[in-house]
Amino acid sequence: MRTLAGVHLVVRSDRTGGDNHASSTPDSNKPDGAAGKSEIEMIVVSASRYEISRDLSGSRFQLDRRSIQTMPDVGDDPIRVTQRLPGAAAGGVSAEPHFRGGNTDEIGIMLNGHWLFDPFHVRDYQSIFSAIDSRAISGVEVYTGGFPARYGDRMSGVVLMESMEQQEPRHTEIGVSVFNTSFLTSGKEKNWRWLVSARRGNLDLVIHRKYGKPRYYDLFTELAVELSPDTTLSMNALIADDRVMFVLEPDAGELEQVVSRARNGQFWVQLESHWSDELVSKTLFSVTAYDKLRTGSTNDPETVISAVRDSRDVDELSLHQDWTWMPSERHFVQWGVQGTWGDAQYDYDGSAAFFGLSALYDGQPETVSRSAAASPQGGSFAVYASDRWRVTPRIAVEWGLRWDDQTYTELRSDAQLSPRLNFLYTPNDRTEWRLTLGRYYQSQRIHELQIEDGITNFWPAERSDHVIFGFRRRLKGHYSLRLEAFYKGMSRVRPRFENLFDRLGIIPEFQADRIFLRPQSARSMGLEISVARAAGSWDWWASYTLSKSTDRIDGRDQARNWDQRHAFQGGITWSSQKWTAGLAASVHSAWPTTGLGLEENGVDADGETVFLAVPGPRNALRLDTFASVDFRLSRDFDLKRGTLTTFVEVSNVLNRQNACCVDWAINDENAAGPVLERDFDHWLPLLPAVGVLWEF
Repeated sequence: MRTLAGVHLVVRSDRTGGDNHASSTPDSNKPDGAAGKSEIEMIVVSASRYEISRDLSGSRFQLDRRSIQTMPDVGDDPIRVTQRLPGAAAGGVSAEPHFRGGNTDEIGIMLNGHWLFDPFHVRDYQSIFSAIDSRAISGVEVYTGGFPARYGDRMSGVVLMESMEQQEPRHTEIGVSVFNTSFLTSGKEKNWRWLVSARRGNLDLVIHRKYGKPRYYDLFTELAVELSPDTTLSMNALIADDRVMFVLEPDAGELEQVVSRARNGQFWVQLESHWSDELVSKTLFSVTAYDKLRTGSTNDPETVISAVRDSRDVDELSLHQDWTWMPSERHFVQWGVQGTWGDAQYDYDGSAAFFGLSALYDGQPETVSRSAAASPQGGSFAVYASDRWRVTPRIAVEWGLRWDDQTYTELRSDAQLSPRLNFLYTPNDRTEWRLTLGRYYQSQRIHELQIEDGITNFWPAERSDHVIFGFRRRLKGHYSLRLEAFYKGMSRVRPRFENLFDRLGIIPEFQADRIFLRPQSARSMGLEISVARAAGSWDWWASYTLSKSTDRIDGRDQARNWDQRHAFQGGITWSSQKWTAGLAASVHSAWPTTGLGLEENGVDADGETVFLAVPGPRNALRLDTFASVDFRLSRDFDLKRGTLTTFVEVSNVLNRQNACCVDWAINDENAAGPVLERDFDHWLPLLPAVGVLWEF
């Protein structure tokens, strides 16, 4: 396999759908010890050995297990690593990325064939980590757009993961780092294989108690048995538990804190049946039980005093069946049915009183009290089919069609029909041309009711039309080049609530800068250019994205909160038999923000001038450019039993202050009258971490 900068492509059979993915052939010039590293999506297709079962869709990347672990990113998180891909946008705190101008909730995450339900820790404060152990999976397959018809109900992208392959009779890992303590064991014996991964978060042990107690853990297990040479049964469980208290302002006079208790249990069974060499089916049944209680308060008599109690319980049952049929080397067919039944319970109570600047916004009441409850239940159903043909030795075409519908929304005639079309042309062994056209819908899922803002109804499914044109070329001297141009036109965009200035508030629904947006449409377009080189002990990669993402509101285009005109990602990795060092950089144009002004609005009964706080045009201003350089160094030691790996990692090595939010305050002591003062909050500062891992 070819390698580069800690991000890598694997050649494997797609256990989620039976697709065999081709990649570049091994590089015979690479020295010993270079194997096992990896690269950012530089797949090269040899037309003479082209396989029709390989995916034709563009915007597809693969990251292997080692890539995720060696990439300098906070917490070795397999979802956070996707923020390094071209077209991704992120601020650095949350593990959730934006793909090509889409919101974070437009990305679906699948593990061993099962769509994961909200797989993040510290959900009520930026979803800092995912609940998936990078050491428990073999890799990550990512679509940043243009994904096949078998994946639906998402508008922007999908992240697909498979658990690691157990090759040894028994393998055990014990790890301790700043972020978590982990234990993993796996094995294979006769017709059985198993994997158990358990992690406990360590943030509550390393941060000062006055800033909170973020405690969380997760457990993933897989047990698989070959019932016959043609039938495999696997049983999986993912359990995540959060008991989190975050304190943003520890001073008793301005106390801001939120306490969140969340339990998320997901269990699924999958039966894989090979009916013949040409026909394969996979049947999956899953059960999800999720409950969360959020309580919080703010106590700042100069801005807002608020309290909230938000309880949510969700139960889901799902049954999916997928079929693949390959009647000849020129023809590959997929089809399937999917059904989910859900039952949710919402119970919300909150109140707030506003003072000072917060009380000066136009239309802002002095107090707000909100109480709401809802009990939606119903199903979501889907049917899909796709047909892939090798028209000539160098041309392949795939069409797909998908139908989705939901019954819990109480919306009539909201069924969604999604056509997809892909073309692949390989004029020679080194070059690929791709064209992807598709329509993608996303419904509001049963657990996404916006009850905290007083909304108790579901909105119609959103729609996004993708047009993607791609080119890939393997060059001389171990270089690879990839270009991709994309356009996303979004309609029926779901109305949403946003905070104009402070996007990191712990009770965002009771901030005075909360606004309701109802876009008529949205669009995102851009050009991505990636280049990479893998040779010897040194690998490097770099990508540049030129893009624009806007909402159409009240007849004019407004930048989305995560819009970034220019974005650069790059990295370099050096490795020897014992050492690995990696450096990665992320630079992007400033995210938008909004201005604020004071306007006179008459006089009060005492003859004092009354002022209004008036926001300027939404997202018409920009913060400073975001830039972060991250570093990781690891060393392997051979022990009598196994291997010990030690590492040190530093995020934001230069300790750059990357502004994320604006904090406005009013100064009443100015001789000329009240004036506004502006301060900034920032994304992550310099963040060092150390850890050890014992494998045996």
